[in-house]
Amino acid sequence: SFLIQPKLFIRIRPGYKKEVTAQLKGASIVFEELPAGCIALKNNQKIDAVIELDKQAVVQDYNSQRTLDLLGPILGAGGSKKSVWDACAGSGGKSMLVFDQFRDVAITVSDSRKSILENLKLRFEKAGLSDYVLAVADLEKSSDDVSGDFDVIITDVPCTGSGTWTRTPEQLRFFNRRDIKKFGMLQRKIVGNAVKHLKDKGHLLYITCSVFKRENEE
Repeated sequence: SFLIQPKLFIRIRPGYKKEVTAQLKGASIVFEELPAGCIALKNNQKIDAVIELDKQAVVQDYNSQRTLDLLGPILGAGGSKKSVWDACAGSGGKSMLVFDQFRDVAITVSDSRKSILENLKLRFEKAGLSDYVLAVADLEKSSDDVSGDFDVIITDVPCTGSGTWTRTPEQLRFFNRRDIKKFGMLQRKIVGNAVKHLKDKGHLLYITCSVFKRENEE
């Protein structure tokens, strides 16, 4: 499977389906429609010249989009406004997913890398997402830079990335088995610090893009 290049997946944002599909057809780009506004294309397509990324659609792997299967029943339940902390936000793909489906949520985003949060702010601006709290927080050390408790905490933790090696097969050449243990210890520290901010009866969503048990079930 490492020799088979995976497809490129995009998630159409609410209200843009007709526009995006028409633009793709107009550019003679072949695509497959999947559930929940997901579109699959050949990996070498230059879609940024055809559609406006982050405004009309978001580049996001299908499995990442399917975290909505877990978040939907939680955030869609009635009651008071839900608070969500995207604790390892990266460039903000999952926060944008939450925002698009559940507008009445209070979103906090954090990451240990200030530079990637700058990219997140640019993406959020294009997406029309302005009402959020941002923090630079190194959860390996502590969660003191984040305030408040949350109904949902999303921890898409750093990992070996072994589940994405079809996209980067060269990583097989550089992989060291000791990294599994190293990342396992890091993930435990991150989750241990993040969970301190979880409300009673709240939900922690733990995510990796690894296939190794040490980084998941264990």
